[in-house]
Amino acid sequence: MTRKSQQQTEERPFFSAIDKITIAFCAWILIYMLAGLALGRTVIEPWLHLPAYLSILTLVLLMAWAQQRFPRDRYPRFGRALSFVRAIYPVLFFGYFYISGYAVNRIIFGEWQDPFFYRLDKALFGYYPSLEWGQRCGHWLLQELFHLAYFCYYPMIAGLPVYFYFRNKRAFSELIFALTFVFYLCYFIYSLLPVVGGRYFPEAMALSKVYQAGPFTRIMAFIYNYSGHLGGAFPSSHIAISLVLTIAALRYIRPWGIAFCVVSFFLSLATVYCHYHWFVDALGGIFIGIFGYYLAGIVRARLERTKQ
Repeated sequence: MTRKSQQQTEERPFFSAIDKITIAFCAWILIYMLAGLALGRTVIEPWLHLPAYLSILTLVLLMAWAQQRFPRDRYPRFGRALSFVRAIYPVLFFGYFYISGYAVNRIIFGEWQDPFFYRLDKALFGYYPSLEWGQRCGHWLLQELFHLAYFCYYPMIAGLPVYFYFRNKRAFSELIFALTFVFYLCYFIYSLLPVVGGRYFPEAMALSKVYQAGPFTRIMAFIYNYSGHLGGAFPSSHIAISLVLTIAALRYIRPWGIAFCVVSFFLSLATVYCHYHWFVDALGGIFIGIFGYYLAGIVRARLERTKQ
């Protein structure tokens, strides 16, 4: 190894900021799951999720080791590919982390905590908006508008990072860390607080699966007909993440940011209108999205300054 590559290896931290928060999150789930098992609490399919989380931790360690062992100046192609994977790998696990939350979310509370949340909605409105809005204003055009807004979450979360990757690497790195941090913050809350959301009511559950109106209503009905997970409703991660994307877009590409503001407004209403969330879930999502975005910037700066 040349003196230059040795110096670069010594200066490069073993773990990136995104590695550190991923390790912290996986360690929390593992410790929490083991504690639940030891205390005889409800833990679902630990035989599946304990090895899965250990495997993810092992992968993070191996990638960090490989980055040190095969410096980019000596192995440029491998180094570039590995750097890219290390920058985005949490995105590949977001879906699993969300779905696997059901395994641990009833360790502290054995029952769903939705009665507390729907009572808050009832106190605010005098009725249940997650049950009433979509039925009182059920014209097929409104159904399509709100289901389209909700569906827009998926192209937003894919499109903006891809754009930043090719046009602004700094914005890309900031956004991926912020998305990861806010997702982990939501998942941490979900692990402690089991809430189904509006679909806790059987009538709302049935309405969310009805094939009706136009294509976007049907697409969302298809997703919820074949998605068996429950829990993970408070706060709304759809709202939190859409606001993270919106703030990032406003900072770096204002026209996109303005468009995202409009979409996020309707998406926030759609979480309730489409029977997926309690209104207070939406309020929680707004707070976590805005607060989490700016907190992520502070955490990232501190983690990157920490010597290892």
